[in-house]
Amino acid sequence: MTEGILRTKLFIPPLRPNLVHRPQLIKRLNQGLQLGHKLSLVSAPAGFGKTTLVCEWIGGFRPDAPNKSETINSVSWLSLDESDNDLTRFLAYIVAALNQVDGTETTIGRGALSMLRSLQPPPAADFLTSIVNDVVAIPGRIILVLDDFHLIDSSPVIDAVTFLLENLPPQLHIVITTRDDPQVPLARFRARGQLTELRAADLRFSISEAAEFLNQVMDLDLPAQAISVLEARTEGWIAGLQLAAISMQGRQDTTSLIKSFTGSHRFILDYLIEEVLEQQTEGIQKFLLQTSIADRLTGDMCDTITGQDNGQVTLEMLEKANLFIIPLDDERHWYRYHRLFSDLLQQRLRQMHPERVLMLHHRASEWNEQNGFADEAIEHALRAKDFERAGSLIEEWSDATWQRGEHAKMRRWLLKLPSELVFSRPHLGVYHAWYLFASGQHAPAERSLQAVEEAICVKTDGDGETESQKLDKLSSSERVRLQGMTVAIRAFMSSYQGDVAGIIEYANLALEYLPEQDATWRSMIAIVLGDAHGFKGDINASFEVRSEALRVCRAAGNIYYVMLASMKLAITLRSQGKLRQTMEICEQQIQVANEYGLSQTSLVGLLLMIWGEVLAEINDLDGALRQANKGVDLTEGVVDLAFLGWGYMSRLRILFSRGDLVGVDEILKKVESIARVSNLPPWIVNQMKAWQARIWLAQSNLELASRWAEQRQFDSNLEVKPSQEIDYFLLIDYLVYARTLLAKGRIEEAAKLLEQILEAAEMGGRISKAIEIRILQALAFQAGNEPDRALSALERAFALAEPEGFVRIFVDEGPPMARLLQEALNRGIVPDYARRLLAAFSSADPVQTNAQKSLLDQSGLVEPLSEREIEVLQLIAEGLTNREIAERLYISLSTVKVHTRNIYGKLSVHSRTQAVARSQELGILSNRPN
Repeated sequence: MTEGILRTKLFIPPLRPNLVHRPQLIKRLNQGLQLGHKLSLVSAPAGFGKTTLVCEWIGGFRPDAPNKSETINSVSWLSLDESDNDLTRFLAYIVAALNQVDGTETTIGRGALSMLRSLQPPPAADFLTSIVNDVVAIPGRIILVLDDFHLIDSSPVIDAVTFLLENLPPQLHIVITTRDDPQVPLARFRARGQLTELRAADLRFSISEAAEFLNQVMDLDLPAQAISVLEARTEGWIAGLQLAAISMQGRQDTTSLIKSFTGSHRFILDYLIEEVLEQQTEGIQKFLLQTSIADRLTGDMCDTITGQDNGQVTLEMLEKANLFIIPLDDERHWYRYHRLFSDLLQQRLRQMHPERVLMLHHRASEWNEQNGFADEAIEHALRAKDFERAGSLIEEWSDATWQRGEHAKMRRWLLKLPSELVFSRPHLGVYHAWYLFASGQHAPAERSLQAVEEAICVKTDGDGETESQKLDKLSSSERVRLQGMTVAIRAFMSSYQGDVAGIIEYANLALEYLPEQDATWRSMIAIVLGDAHGFKGDINASFEVRSEALRVCRAAGNIYYVMLASMKLAITLRSQGKLRQTMEICEQQIQVANEYGLSQTSLVGLLLMIWGEVLAEINDLDGALRQANKGVDLTEGVVDLAFLGWGYMSRLRILFSRGDLVGVDEILKKVESIARVSNLPPWIVNQMKAWQARIWLAQSNLELASRWAEQRQFDSNLEVKPSQEIDYFLLIDYLVYARTLLAKGRIEEAAKLLEQILEAAEMGGRISKAIEIRILQALAFQAGNEPDRALSALERAFALAEPEGFVRIFVDEGPPMARLLQEALNRGIVPDYARRLLAAFSSADPVQTNAQKSLLDQSGLVEPLSEREIEVLQLIAEGLTNREIAERLYISLSTVKVHTRNIYGKLSVHSRTQAVARSQELGILSNRPN
């Protein structure tokens, strides 16, 4: 992202040597710092010396300044312009400005910048939270100046600044200079005592300051009466005084000129600008008007714009003449005009020479292109309305802009181009199609893709094979790459619709076309291809592809994509039943996020949700809820609706295991509400409907569950598709339908369905689902009065589930499973595991056997053991060490020690041996050898 940064925007304007010092205003700004104010606001109309005052103030914090404050590390400066209304650009410049801190090795935003490079950048709050966390680690204090904030009118940027101010760390103080009050909550900061304000009334020159300025700075010799009149007529307006002084230089009769000043600031300004321009030579007037079209100036650029060869000399002369020009660096290489002066010059240029404006922008565009300033070259071409040139430049720099993650800027450029021009240039059409798709405009995106295919003469037949005709303007390699980008977008569009065949076809085709060095596009495709195999239900293939996606993302060097690919891999491992590895990846990637300042991103939120869902599965329900609550705070409001859907499903699963059906219902209603107003992926909507049916079954509302089955067109004559055709989502539906059949007493139909879908689950490596199917088979056989077959199916489920510590997948089936587990325990079928699962049932679960009641009877204790403490106690009885217990239960060693101390206290014992003996004596654990 830093490759596109224009460093001159970060330079602190140097002070003029003959400055009118303003100690009273400096004192007020210093008091604001001492009082811990968050914000210093310098708000006044144009020409009141806002920037000059702030430059004088912060000059006191420089290392060579007398009486330098020891608490200020450095000052970061950002000169804003209209282009900074692009949120991504603004945030990138904030990072660049903060990394100008003197004397400190800073890496502020190292990880945050990678977020901006993603195709769907995270909310500004995620990004800025990362920045805030990085700033907290910086010793000393930093002042961040946002100059000319009145040029910002973008709500997302203003919201981002508001968020930053609300969450500002004590190390950071923000200064805003502006002509108009920004739309941030000033009243709130004022009421909290967090705001320093300087306004026009404060900034006006007093008579003494006006006298110093006119007679010493501007080298006039005006009598006190004339100064008093001039100060009264201009009301201490610094720009008016400066223009008046310039107009008086070299004049004998200044009295009549002073008397002519009447009217408002604007009228005075119009009059004085004419006076000032008329005093300049014709060559200088021409120079000022022509070069006013550029935001930043250097001598060579001025020569190109004006067609002369005296640019640098003229700029230096204008600076010496105090003619509203500001140097941007200490070498006097780069300059800019005062905003007010530039606005007036451009207005005069349009009035006097409207036919020249476009030509001047064209020249500025050419110079910037030749000197490697791509953004400025494009902006000037657009202002010149030379759309062909702008299109060519955007096309030339599109890949670099895309790879830097500056998607909002490229979207803005494309919107300014005529649509027929975009469609005629395949590179632009591809990116245009992506931005349409990303914003939910799928039909326009499809039309844009078709225009690209037409332009590169690609015809796609029904088998996905392509044939191309020879093009005059595109090389063979360019044509092939464009084909790859086009089908890549189609892969993502297919993914959104849940079209598994389309994803695989287009993704594989894209990888075939895209060159090996195109790391960004290939990493995107690798991720979506993994999704396809996961949706298809081939989890083993998904694991292989997602592992490769992770390798590709690491090679591309984008931390955000590495985390994204790792998150997808964690989802795959969860489906494979590998709970331990799933949590390891989540924990590892959250540590990576912390290292790179990404701890508050929505991606971390989803990792926390996945981790929490696994904690729920191993029956750490409290830990699961803690992770889920942290995760939901980060995922709410996320742009990627697929992300949001996964997060909601993980949280729903946790709440269901906790028995919080009210919370589950809230999630279902929230998703339904989102689906009404947003283009939510259909596979998310369908999964939520399946969950709703399962909730109805848990509430014994068989009528509504049956209605869902009818809508899904499940009936008694159901013919299950061949196993290879049962995708991930259809398998979920079949499982809910099997529960519906069991609830209706249609045992044979349920058993037949479960037998058919078991093959699909096992072939695809969907071990978690295979466990669930075998559990339902056991319950079906139990309901059909076939106890031996029921226990046989349960034992097979044990074999798959016990090594990874599955618990809730059994317990969530309720009392029928508790009775079956007790029978397994009575028959000695994996007794330790059966005992552990039975202990996970709460006292509210009605288990109908006396043995089960005695197993959980804790009446002999003053305070009962918790479910987790019973689990720890059982493992102690098995002879496991504390470390082995921690690994078995996926908790920390310190947590095991806490549980052990609690167990000793509740049992009134002092050792592991005593704890086991006492628990057996009380009937909490069955008597058995240690």
